Amino acid sequence: MHRRQGTRCLSAWIALLLLLAATPLSAQTRIRPGFNLFTVQQDAQVGAQSAAEIDRTVPMAPPGLPSAYVERIGQRLAAQAPGPDYTYRFRIANLSDVNAFALPGGYIYVHRGLVEHVHTEGELAGVIAHEIAHVSLRHPTSQASKAYVTRAGIGLLGSLLGDGRQSTVGGIMNAVGGVGLNALFLKYSRNAETQADIVGAQIMARAGYGPNEMANFFAYLQRQSSSRPSLFGRFLSDHPPPANRASRVRREAQLIGATRRATPVGDLTEVQHWLRRLPPAPTLAQVTGQ
Repeated sequence: MHRRQGTRCLSAWIALLLLLAATPLSAQTRIRPGFNLFTVQQDAQVGAQSAAEIDRTVPMAPPGLPSAYVERIGQRLAAQAPGPDYTYRFRIANLSDVNAFALPGGYIYVHRGLVEHVHTEGELAGVIAHEIAHVSLRHPTSQASKAYVTRAGIGLLGSLLGDGRQSTVGGIMNAVGGVGLNALFLKYSRNAETQADIVGAQIMARAGYGPNEMANFFAYLQRQSSSRPSLFGRFLSDHPPPANRASRVRREAQLIGATRRATPVGDLTEVQHWLRRLPPAPTLAQVTGQ
């Protein structure tokens, strides 16, 4: 009887050890939003005002297949975004540079040049997921908050966080130069970019895209960095070295594990042909004079 119980106990221990051996030692990387003087509602307010300025100044691709395609990819990804429940909007800026940018509150702009140069829907989804992650982690207004405190001094925090907080939003944005067109030239810290890559990879996996496709696009950027600076220079100047980003995303993909792939939302090749039939797009520098 005792021998039988001992055998069962040993079997249970062996099963437990095997289970522990099969379980990853580390889970997906957990990222938390940083310091922010703005409320979620104020994020949306600042984003709406900035988007109105962008739409007045930056040309947009005409309505049609590409815009619908990017919107479908974006909404699939946004449905898996952590953080506040923003109403995400996706547009194609008629700019030839390979880039994308985000405004607070869920306004995502993808450059036409990016759509024309990605190789797969997953690569495009990787860039969009990265921008969604910036929004969900509230990086734009977090950066504005840090810049304001640095300029104005820590002594103002008490009044900012009190009853007068609503009335200070305009003052903060004016003090740090606003968002608007500045979003086109916004440089996040290396840490913020890494956070957006990690959370973007997690969003991709939940939405049915392989996170390694984001890493593949970074590897492509690395190969193109010296030979085609006119197309890729802006993206490379705004972000950390692609090789470092690719390796970090691949590491996160290992932590995430197997991903159940979703059916593509459309035909990327057809979308690219549609865009290439349009007149050539200007560069960002040509539009803004910067």
